[in-house]
Amino acid sequence: MNLSRLYNVFNAEKAKVSLVGAIVVNTNYVGFYAFKANCSDVVKSHHVVIKDAETSGEGWSEQDPMAILSAVQECISNTTCPGGMVMGVRVVAVGVANQRGSVVAWNRRTGEPLCNAILWSDNRTAAMVDEYLKTNDKYRFQKVCGLPFSPYFSAFKIKWLLSNNVKVMSAYRIGDCYFGTIDTWLLWNMTGGKDGGVFVTDSSNASHTFLMNINTLDWDKPLLKFFGISAKCLPTIKTSSEVYGNISGGYLNNTPISCIIGNCQAALIGQKCFRRGLTKGILDKNGSIFTITGEDKVFSRNGLLTTIAYRLDSRPIFALEGPIASVGYTIEWVKECLNVKETECLAFKKKDRLKNEVYLVPAFNGLYAPHWRHEARSILVGANEYTINEDILKAAIESVCFQTQDIVEALNDDLKMSIDKIKIDGDLSDDVLIMQYLSDITNTEIEIAKFKNMAALGAAMAAGYAPEINVWNALCMPEDIGVIYHPKITAEERKNRIFDWKRALRRSYDWIDYNNRLNHFWTIVSITSGVIFLGGYLLLKK
Repeated sequence: MNLSRLYNVFNAEKAKVSLVGAIVVNTNYVGFYAFKANCSDVVKSHHVVIKDAETSGEGWSEQDPMAILSAVQECISNTTCPGGMVMGVRVVAVGVANQRGSVVAWNRRTGEPLCNAILWSDNRTAAMVDEYLKTNDKYRFQKVCGLPFSPYFSAFKIKWLLSNNVKVMSAYRIGDCYFGTIDTWLLWNMTGGKDGGVFVTDSSNASHTFLMNINTLDWDKPLLKFFGISAKCLPTIKTSSEVYGNISGGYLNNTPISCIIGNCQAALIGQKCFRRGLTKGILDKNGSIFTITGEDKVFSRNGLLTTIAYRLDSRPIFALEGPIASVGYTIEWVKECLNVKETECLAFKKKDRLKNEVYLVPAFNGLYAPHWRHEARSILVGANEYTINEDILKAAIESVCFQTQDIVEALNDDLKMSIDKIKIDGDLSDDVLIMQYLSDITNTEIEIAKFKNMAALGAAMAAGYAPEINVWNALCMPEDIGVIYHPKITAEERKNRIFDWKRALRRSYDWIDYNNRLNHFWTIVSITSGVIFLGGYLLLKK
């Protein structure tokens, strides 16, 4: 990144009288935030919950693309006034931060979706990936796209649609099918749709598709041929910070959209991860851990992704990333199934009883980094007749920390350095117990952001930073540091806990055979030798 530009283009006078908007599309909610330019003050915001569509397929996760677009419009209309005003101040630009890996297919002539959006967590392509792995190494294309074979990535979902959805196949054959991630779907519609909508994405989203060449920052022809996908149905790849077009209609009519970026990468900008070696975690229902590697690409030997952290200028900034499939969702799941509250878990720690350590591996739909085991399933290890609900909740909480530790170990080995601090934001960052466990297990200092939605802040920063807007200078913003946690357990205790976690982890492998599924039921509960496999709901009583 050209840091000198951050100093040179900033328009201080314009920033004083400007707001920058941020649209955030997470898995189950949409939000719009109006920030004061060049600071983290939110003037006004609005949120809408997005429900998953009902599906009949095993491991399928879908949403209505029109519902997502409608939610964005509702958030904007409940936050702004005609003329793009909020509390008497004008919104000068808008940024979009979105869930990565989800795919939308639509008809470019009618503007109508051809099917529901397939979400990043959807696992329908697992059998396809297994077929590829019969004749290909998992990391065959790592030096091209930075990624391993996994149902997690967009290309496999697009390939599935082209092979299984009649409406998509028909539109594709006559050249009327567009594919895009959520950012592209929103941008195209908000800038005019079938009447001249802008069809682009940014490098951070494109790098998550398995189709972008991470060296050229363009769609890779051999990969497109490998999947049988035409470049004509894919958006143009741009930087994360430039004016792509103006909003057409509504209260923000003619307001430029000047940032599109993956929500995790937006959080990197929001928490000012501008220096090589900085490590950041986003912990919500799912999670991701990044370490910035600067302008140098590092190809992992330990199951991490080589990805675009952000591309604010012509030159991209790279990172190693470890996505985690289930984080906060695991804790919510256990609370709902067992009807137990975290406060009860905290209180129970004070009681005098025999120590009973149990481990929960939350592989509900497989494991992501650094293991990439889509056939793994959830498992609870160490349960005995004295195990109670609070033990399982504690195991769910600790699973967040152990999964993060797995990624930290991989980062340490790939980068030949010891990570000693992790910046954290997201819903779980408010939980004192989880953050202390995280510091203990990873043996790092955990630094919490005061503002919990760094994706929104990062999208606004990148939008205000765009050369045509020039109202945000990220380097001059003060640090936004909240609580800091330090490790408290002994090295021996930490070593023993990690050893037991890895034993539990290995037991979750090879649970689903995608080549022999005729008699397979999605919900599996097997209790043998003190090991409980969980594929559905586990109900234990005190």
